Amino acid sequence: MIGQNNKNSLRIGKVFTFAIFEIKSMKKQLFTTVLLLLTAYVFAQIPAGYYDGTTGLTGNTLKSALNNIIDGHTELSYAAVKEALKNTDEDTLNANNIICLYSGWSYAKTEFGNGSEQWNREHVWSKSHGGFGDSAPAGTDLHHLRPCDASVNSAKNKRDFDDGITQYIDGSGATDCYSAVNIWEPRDEVKGDVARMIFYMATRYEGEDGEPDLEIVDYVNTAPSGEPLYGKLSKLIAWHNDDPVDDWERNRNDAIYYSYQSNRNPFIDHPEFVEDIWEEENSTPNTNLIIAEIADPANASLAKYVELYNNSDSTINFTSQTWYLARQANGGSWANVQLTGSIDAGETYVISYRTTDFNSAYNFNADKNSNAASGNGNDGYFLYYGGNNVAGTLIDAYGVIDVDGSGQNWEYTDSKAVRVFNVDAPDSVWRADEWFISTTANNKDMTPDWHHKVLEWNGSSSTDWHTASNWSEGGGTAAFSPDASCEVTIIDATNNARVSGEASCGGLIVNETAIIVLETGSSLTVGGNE
Repeated sequence: MIGQNNKNSLRIGKVFTFAIFEIKSMKKQLFTTVLLLLTAYVFAQIPAGYYDGTTGLTGNTLKSALNNIIDGHTELSYAAVKEALKNTDEDTLNANNIICLYSGWSYAKTEFGNGSEQWNREHVWSKSHGGFGDSAPAGTDLHHLRPCDASVNSAKNKRDFDDGITQYIDGSGATDCYSAVNIWEPRDEVKGDVARMIFYMATRYEGEDGEPDLEIVDYVNTAPSGEPLYGKLSKLIAWHNDDPVDDWERNRNDAIYYSYQSNRNPFIDHPEFVEDIWEEENSTPNTNLIIAEIADPANASLAKYVELYNNSDSTINFTSQTWYLARQANGGSWANVQLTGSIDAGETYVISYRTTDFNSAYNFNADKNSNAASGNGNDGYFLYYGGNNVAGTLIDAYGVIDVDGSGQNWEYTDSKAVRVFNVDAPDSVWRADEWFISTTANNKDMTPDWHHKVLEWNGSSSTDWHTASNWSEGGGTAAFSPDASCEVTIIDATNNARVSGEASCGGLIVNETAIIVLETGSSLTVGGNE
């Protein structure tokens, strides 16, 4: 079966075929192929000598050489782009239609507009990221302009590219695209296509002759004020590698070169150029340093802290690696603290707000003290590598950048937020199911310097779930009763485990004869809040 959502379907090249297919009568055409016999492909070749002078070059030297090759191309008007797309993105199973980039849906060429069953022009590098609008050359460059279902185009908006959370569904049905705050994830079949268009734009437009100077960075929310930036570099590189160039892209590249602009996308012709240019820039270490707990105790407002956890198998040395914890207050101003010392594998690192109050509440010294740990329950925390929130790469996130946490599902006022046991890697997108947030919590409910523990119920003191001495940890008595960062096993004991009030754990194993009693009005949450 050859379907329109299959990237390897025969919608590419100059194709001579004998085909029989049924066309359903609806604006959004879906095809069922009954018989398709391929007889020949005809593809154009890369012009001889087009990439002369690039052999052996890497980094910015190669990027500059490619810019000199592909700039100065023929410029189109925005109106001419619409007509060109009818050719470059033509549905090869129906010459009257085009294929939409993000959805893979086939629309009649005549159905152009902003309606729910129409297509329009999508700037893959959103025109607000650099403020070039619909003007030539950047705003009309066919190498990043594609047909797109109008509602999908609106949903993508100016989002950066990264892994999304929520599947996008419009009035015509579900797409294979996902979104999150400031993030757009296209369907798998075109992720590499999208990446190579972004790589092209960052190479073609270097700020010469009044043109925008476009750059790719390794974070999202890159252009709140129209900055000429796009992210996320590491994800785009991964998509480029996972979704290699196919004949559809090659054919489109040829069409743009021979029929319209007289320039090519180098990253379609030479996919290895991506690694040659951006490998060193994308050198974020492979580490599993995560934000593990955020504490804002109701009874001790100055005993706040943030706990980090090293889930890798090696020590992280903050002398040789530059790390910052950043706090954004109410979605506005930022405070940063550079981490010092080191954190061993499987250990924690605690940043407290006020030394005296922290020591009084928890009876030990934090690894670091800083006003950056003074979150008021509606502040976001973000972990950066290589610099602060301005210069660094976002590695892990609690909350959403530029959003006030008041009333959000990540608010932790007079409470605590704990990373769930099974989360073993950082994530630059905050996800509710990775966290448990207590309804309220005092300093006695906090678990500083303690994360990712495996506990077993022994009931040696009482039936109370919240009594630490009722739990065994590594052959001894647990330092705390369980929270969401723990995996717990309930065994048959003289005293059965009894939950009163609010309780949580990251994972739960109950032996066949064991019992857990929930008192009326009590709750036991296994995993995150979602």
